[in-house]
Amino acid sequence: MNFSELNNKFDAIINDIQSNEMGNIMVSIASDALVTIRERIKESGTNAEGGQYPPYSTNPMLSGCKNFIQKAACERYVKKDDTKWVMIDRGTPQMRPLFVIPGGYKEFREIQGRQTGFVDFSFSNRMWNNIKIVSDNSEHNQGIARIAATTDEDKKKLEGNTKRKGKILKLSQSEISELSRRFSTKITQIFERHGLK
Repeated sequence: MNFSELNNKFDAIINDIQSNEMGNIMVSIASDALVTIRERIKESGTNAEGGQYPPYSTNPMLSGCKNFIQKAACERYVKKDDTKWVMIDRGTPQMRPLFVIPGGYKEFREIQGRQTGFVDFSFSNRMWNNIKIVSDNSEHNQGIARIAATTDEDKKKLEGNTKRKGKILKLSQSEISELSRRFSTKITQIFERHGLK
């Protein structure tokens, strides 16, 4: 291969990388990153440093049935003989009755059949379902990809959970290494496609 042919191959590679090819790679890597984070947390409650998130609160809390996903679970709970009720002044003529869950958020989850052995940030799964790639094509083509919550409610939920429990959308060093390897493989494939190894 002479210098001119080599130069043409490099031009073709650069053209591929500067076109949508880089964007496609970044979307793929960002998707993999999100799946990796979500699976690690939902399956084991492990943070990016390899530890566990602080456990669910056991401080007594107030609730009403509208906070429950499973209405039947709430109805069973409020029918218990030892359920304690509190009337909350909402600044209107009507007081709002709420019941006390003595075991806090941990018990609130247990009542509805959710696991409490570790924190997985997935009571209803709405927050996880609304965390997506939020960067645009121009960013992807520059090698940038961002993931974040996409609704105002879930942005607040993610922010609150992060303040209480620590960084949620953070990759571990081993995850970064694996995603870097995948990125390098995809770039290498562009070179190979143009006859350069």
